[in-house]
Amino acid sequence: MPNVMRSPTLNKSHSMSDADVDKLMSTASSLEEFKQSTQRDSKRRRVSEDSPIGGIDIRRIIREELRDILTELQEQQNSRMNIMEQHMSDIKNQNNNMHLTTTEIGTSIEFVNDQLKVIQSAISRLDEERKEVASQISRLEDKCDLMERFSRKTSFQIRNFPKQRGETKESLFNAIHKLTISLGVSLDASEVRDAYRVPTKHDNSSSMVVAELSSTLTKGNILKAAKRFHADSIKFKTDQLNSQHLGLEGPKVAIYLAEHLTPMASRLFFLAREFRKSMGYDFCWTSSGLVYLRKKQGDPYILVRSEAQLHQLRNI
Repeated sequence: MPNVMRSPTLNKSHSMSDADVDKLMSTASSLEEFKQSTQRDSKRRRVSEDSPIGGIDIRRIIREELRDILTELQEQQNSRMNIMEQHMSDIKNQNNNMHLTTTEIGTSIEFVNDQLKVIQSAISRLDEERKEVASQISRLEDKCDLMERFSRKTSFQIRNFPKQRGETKESLFNAIHKLTISLGVSLDASEVRDAYRVPTKHDNSSSMVVAELSSTLTKGNILKAAKRFHADSIKFKTDQLNSQHLGLEGPKVAIYLAEHLTPMASRLFFLAREFRKSMGYDFCWTSSGLVYLRKKQGDPYILVRSEAQLHQLRNI
């Protein structure tokens, strides 16, 4: 009987145990979940455990399967890492842009601050110039007022002087002369340098007439006499100064004599009279174009030079 060649029996010590196969199969089953995302070759041949190929082929197949799965996982991880790196790059670019924007904003703020400093400096300089100009204007106004007051120092005004038809310089001179006679003041015709009516905005029946005399002494005597006349008329209940004392015909019209003040002094006199009423001062008067206040009889007088001085007196 011819000799029959038999396949050598596999030594169990060189083959995988059932437990090892079960462990590998369990691992392969677990990894099969990751393998479902891709399609496998439908024609790949599976070798069963009892295949004549043996346990060595099973290991090779399992290794290939594991390698494919790990390769796929690595590719997925690489793809995710690439996406994350791209996102990180975008975030980094955004941060860089934000940094650049912040830097530009900071530069703009510094520029604006510098411009504000320049503007503030210019405003301060203009404010100083404005104060200097205001001071110069105030000094010029004071000088103009002084010159105007000097030019009016021999003049007095007759307020509410009735207007007459055909009024002339001569008629005004005559009326002033008759007024001084009524006041008991001696006045030569040569002492009246000028007389004129001050124009008004409205066509009233009366307005102010200014009489310019040759000396301040004569002017002072006339104004003092007018004050005495006013006091006597109150004391003896007689007529106060009126148009008949000017020698004018027609109904009696009250007239008033006062210094011919400058516009600045006139306003100051008005404010001083209001101050006297509100602050309980007894006296307020003018002399030589200046305004005075006195609180009580016997108190020293106060020369009012400006509106600011009246505000200071209110706070005392």
